[in-house]
Amino acid sequence: MNIWHGLLFLLVLVTISEGKLNVLLIVADDLRPSLGCYGYEPLITPNIDLLASQSVVFNRTYAQQAICGPSRASFLTSRRPNTTHVYDQHTYWRKRGGNFTTLPQHFKNNGYVTFSVGKIFHPGAASGKTDDYPYSWSVPPYHPSTQQYKMAKVCPGPDGKLYMNIVCPVDVIAMPEKTLPDLQSTQHALQIMQNVSRFPEQPFFLAVGYHKPHIPLKYPREYLNLYPLDKIHLAPDPLMSNDIRTY
Repeated sequence: MNIWHGLLFLLVLVTISEGKLNVLLIVADDLRPSLGCYGYEPLITPNIDLLASQSVVFNRTYAQQAICGPSRASFLTSRRPNTTHVYDQHTYWRKRGGNFTTLPQHFKNNGYVTFSVGKIFHPGAASGKTDDYPYSWSVPPYHPSTQQYKMAKVCPGPDGKLYMNIVCPVDVIAMPEKTLPDLQSTQHALQIMQNVSRFPEQPFFLAVGYHKPHIPLKYPREYLNLYPLDKIHLAPDPLMSNDIRTY
């Protein structure tokens, strides 16, 4: 089994179906290499580290564009933004740059059933308001229902009131629908894999896109317990002189 691990996405070849490998593509939004497998010891990332230990790990990676829409259009069509003509969050490459075949579309055209869960293409106008369905996907893409609450005031402040913080730990059971978007996406992806396992003769391509760690970041409170504040140290400021007086 070959497993490819990259900074932005993970392409996992999971099983063989009639000589064809099933494919699991995992995309994390705004993930940087602050991971154990990249030598960053303060963070606890055992699952990614385990995957990396069995993988080809790339030590260099380059984004073709700095925002979601054009960046995702670029790596999913294998074309640069100056070819797709996508430079913002509102342009659909098929209408502006060309009717380019995407990675999942290539698999679909070659007999795979293809699924999209969460954020793969940038949603909205950047993917034709359909997440590029039906070109790339065999069934309509799935989006977690709780994503609509991403700007909700669920972060408790010192005054006891709830605020819309950019980052905060939360009690999942107290959230709308008692879950979080990425938890929903994981459960839906597992359900898909369970369903397709009943048809071993049919190869599949499953793309799972996580919204986090992109802000606003609400995360299960138990993860905060792994990082006591008295153990967290700020990186030194290279521009700060030791001669500057403090008050």
